[in-house]
Amino acid sequence: MFQSLLPFLVFVVFIVVVGVALSRWTQRQNQQRMDALRAGAAARGWSCETSKDGVFDLTRWQGQTDGVRWTAEHRRLRHKRKGQTRTHNVRWWADAFGGPTSPLLLMGVPQGQETPALKLAQGEGLLATMAQKVAGFALDQSLDTYFGVEAGQQVEARALRMVDGTALTGFIALAVDAKSGAFWLNQPGHRAAIDAQVRNASSALSDEVDRPWVLLLGPRVGLARMAPVSSIADLERLVRAGVALVQAAG
Repeated sequence: MFQSLLPFLVFVVFIVVVGVALSRWTQRQNQQRMDALRAGAAARGWSCETSKDGVFDLTRWQGQTDGVRWTAEHRRLRHKRKGQTRTHNVRWWADAFGGPTSPLLLMGVPQGQETPALKLAQGEGLLATMAQKVAGFALDQSLDTYFGVEAGQQVEARALRMVDGTALTGFIALAVDAKSGAFWLNQPGHRAAIDAQVRNASSALSDEVDRPWVLLLGPRVGLARMAPVSSIADLERLVRAGVALVQAAG
């Protein structure tokens, strides 16, 4: 009896040993990554703290770059659930920003995809009404996911409308007050800053995959993306992009 079970028991032991080894290797890798992030932050004069927030591991940085004070957070889901593909979220924000009078959302997309199916929701009729409801619900959920519930509550997602006449490379522009959004975006300094960051390989706004979303809420500008912070260079690219926008609107 025991001899017949022996191969199975050996297999079980092997699986357990491999699982423990992989777990320890992952923990070491995460610890090395965090040590490198802390060291990189300290070298730049930034603070770096870690904590837990529900099901997320939270890393928070605070710093000052070119006179702009900012905060950034990286949230990592500790246990991936079935069907989940997005387990990371990084947010950066700064205040004292000369933003538009109405909330303005710039959704980062690959170049060539700036004209979205959301155009359908700008029309009239039953199909447009259904599209508006679906698009509004999806945007509401996305705003909470990208920028946090507090920021999401300040924007009525269903009231967001396409901002026409802006033609921003790499972004879909949406605003509650489309005229106000268009006026702000069409200011030469604002448009030039965004275009320059999209063309600048050292800026996070140049990324074709996971290009950050930008949310302008009066005195606050926020950047967010659903991607990990693998190194301090990843964070610095986001910081530089945000600081450039703040300086352009200052």
